[in-house]
Amino acid sequence: MDDKMNSLFYGSVLHDIGKIVQRSTNERITHSRIGVNYLKRFTDNIDILHQVNYHHVKEINGAKLENDNLAFITYIADNIASGTDRRKIETDTKRQWDSKTNLEDIFDRFGENSTRRYIVPSMLSEDTSKIFPVKDKVEFNSSEYTKIVTRITNTLSVINFAPDYQQSVLNLIEATASFIPSSTNVQESVDVSLYDHMRLTAGIACAIYLYLEEKQEYNYKNMLYNNSQNFYRQNAFKLVSFDISGIQKFLYTITTSGAHKQLRSRSFYLDMISETIVDSLLSKLCLSRANVIYSGGGRAYLVLPNTKSTDEAIKEVEKEFNQFFIDKFNIQLYVSFGSSIFTANDLMDKKDNEKIYNRIFREVSHQISEHKLSRYDVNTIKQLNMGGKKAGRECTICHSVDNLVEGENKCQLCLSLENFSSDLQKEKYFVVDEKVSGLQIGPNMYIHKVSEEDIKSGKVNGKIYTKNEFVTGADQSIRLMMGDYSYLHNNEFGKYSDRDWTKIDGSSSPVGIKRIAALRCDVDDLGYGFIGGFKEQNSGKYNTFSRIATFSRRMSIFFKTYINSFAKDKRLTIVYSGGDDVFVLGAWDEVVEFAIDLRQKFIAWTDRKLTLSAGIGMFDSKTPINVIARETGTLEDTAKDNDKNSIALFDTKYTFNFDYFIDNVYNSKLSYIKEFFENQPEQGKTFIYRLLDLIYNRDTKDKISFARIAYTLAKAEESISKDKLEDFTDFKSKMLKWFEDEEEILSMELALMLYIYQIRKDR
Repeated sequence: MDDKMNSLFYGSVLHDIGKIVQRSTNERITHSRIGVNYLKRFTDNIDILHQVNYHHVKEINGAKLENDNLAFITYIADNIASGTDRRKIETDTKRQWDSKTNLEDIFDRFGENSTRRYIVPSMLSEDTSKIFPVKDKVEFNSSEYTKIVTRITNTLSVINFAPDYQQSVLNLIEATASFIPSSTNVQESVDVSLYDHMRLTAGIACAIYLYLEEKQEYNYKNMLYNNSQNFYRQNAFKLVSFDISGIQKFLYTITTSGAHKQLRSRSFYLDMISETIVDSLLSKLCLSRANVIYSGGGRAYLVLPNTKSTDEAIKEVEKEFNQFFIDKFNIQLYVSFGSSIFTANDLMDKKDNEKIYNRIFREVSHQISEHKLSRYDVNTIKQLNMGGKKAGRECTICHSVDNLVEGENKCQLCLSLENFSSDLQKEKYFVVDEKVSGLQIGPNMYIHKVSEEDIKSGKVNGKIYTKNEFVTGADQSIRLMMGDYSYLHNNEFGKYSDRDWTKIDGSSSPVGIKRIAALRCDVDDLGYGFIGGFKEQNSGKYNTFSRIATFSRRMSIFFKTYINSFAKDKRLTIVYSGGDDVFVLGAWDEVVEFAIDLRQKFIAWTDRKLTLSAGIGMFDSKTPINVIARETGTLEDTAKDNDKNSIALFDTKYTFNFDYFIDNVYNSKLSYIKEFFENQPEQGKTFIYRLLDLIYNRDTKDKISFARIAYTLAKAEESISKDKLEDFTDFKSKMLKWFEDEEEILSMELALMLYIYQIRKDR
């Protein structure tokens, strides 16, 4: 990266830093002037300072800037980014400011119905006490902004404005400005954070720089200021995306009962491959993570310059990683890229916004699909055919016959993943470099754990990744948000079925059926959320990259950060949690409780604009992971087919709308049954099993089914003492009423089963 490009990054990403300072001091001068005065304490780089000082028309008009001054790039990038937020263009001066206003919820303008909620002022952290939007405005005050300025000051004081610190500054701004509104103009929408606006401005600015560099256009004043309307019409940008095929098979087809030891590292491994693809592409173009709209679940979206260099970089990365996949996994994994060209006007168009955004995303998706249909060229197919059919001893985990380790029944990859699993759980820092002793995640790229001491001493060369924390310092790469909570200190998931924690009063037998449960759930229609979630309101005017970026980041924060807090102290392990897929193993009853809690928190997070569908399977602790994943996946699919927003438990017949299950089964019938039988000790398990048998054999066409359960209840009622007769009569009445309704008696059947599972003692 040349010096000018580096200065452009810092100036554009910090161009609005004065807004934060201004809101802490209430100074009545422009935020541009406040920002430049503030940054002078940390740098004397005139290129950076000019961008902060002169990124508005009013300031530029009074300045005598050289034609190639970077301020012109940041000026137009800010206009484009602001245009995607649907603020009026720079020349509009009729504004009403409220410096205390707080950020509005991104879901207010998501979906068909407009709502109004606010983000509670805070900095980004794992603390969940203030994370959910509220209906009442909780205004920012100067002390909140002062805390933020103090944190920024402390960090900027110990870094320098060199390429090695670019990610540190992105981490810093994300941690401090994620919940700060970009604009405090009360006439505008304030649902885009200052962090997302500053990051998008930097991404657009650097893309413009490379676009003009290839055209050898260095008169930025003439191109971007004097003739800005002409530039807005130029095809200067590309939306680039990729998708990795084969992820589900790679994760869940491992077969041995001991494969759980590497399952979590396997999901982390795929995430790291995806992140490495992103970083490889950005590195070839000398760009930063500011150009990333979304990354997760084996897919990413990036805003890049429309240049030959971009096209070449995409082809190189696609070819390099697919060759790596062939060498390492044969044809199991494959990455497909797609792109779509667009103009600045496309981002800011108010009339045909919906059509334009649909066109951009549709083109990208179409290209990816086309690449998947014709994966390999002739030479690659010849290479694959020359390999012939391989035979020999197989890896006991993945059944590969390649690279078996001497003395082990495992291939090199599976053994490495198994060994890496403990590092993943315990360590915070990882580095990607060319040292072959690590776990290979790309062409000539290997990942290792690394200590904080080695990082600080400068002994580490390579891309540094930090798990679940914002860290600043030289060579810092992206913060890896990971849903990685585990109640266990190892991956022996079978311990969840032992239920030793339920032994009470010296009992040798645990309480509750000795099984583990698996939860698989994902977001209903998440793909639509990215492409069309903001197109419904106000003729699609809110359908913008900045909102898509904010939306995707909010989803990632929920599933990759806050989910750890939601699981805290529960006897379960989050095996994988991405933007659209969650896989959890644990004690069966706590997995059910967690699924309900997660779902309720998710609909609160999205204001019911999005829903989850889930499948929960129950298994013997020795069941192979591939069987657990497959059967639980079938339950999840059944829930999806039940008009979504549903849950399927243990068997496909127990599939209910999520709200119905929570309100009418878990919190209603199960609670009622528990209270009833605890107060009717003479009615033991035998009576419950008899009821379940009658429900199992219920026949809606055969009247004798009803007669049998009526007789059973009447006979039981004869032995009830007078002081408990009223409760039993109520129970009998409810049972007979439910028995005639198919959904009610099915939910009662499930509630009785859940109660039996809770009280049963297995030896």
